[in-house]
Amino acid sequence: MSKDHAMEEFERRLAEAGVVTYDDARDWLGFSEEEKAMSDMRIAAARAVEARARAAKVSQRELARRMGTRQPAVSRMLSGAGSPTFETLFRAMLALGADRREIAAALAN
Repeated sequence: MSKDHAMEEFERRLAEAGVVTYDDARDWLGFSEEEKAMSDMRIAAARAVEARARAAKVSQRELARRMGTRQPAVSRMLSGAGSPTFETLFRAMLALGADRREIAAALAN
């Protein structure tokens, strides 16, 4: 299990229990400042994919077709159950019509 995936799972469980904040989980896992920044950008990109797909009324199945993958992979990416790579997130944004500027803006949020 990757460090990002482990952190996401840990954070989800503790957040459901109302125990810690997102930053507490990352600190507990010993994330460096660089790892925190990477995690923030990955989450921002995933949220941008979800928002863009919802706005365009693109189903997970259709997004998967456009990306050349399967619907369960898109579901995991959007649900936070997995730890998608930046390449996968960028491919999803491009499949939804985003350009480089929009991808960069999503990462800055």
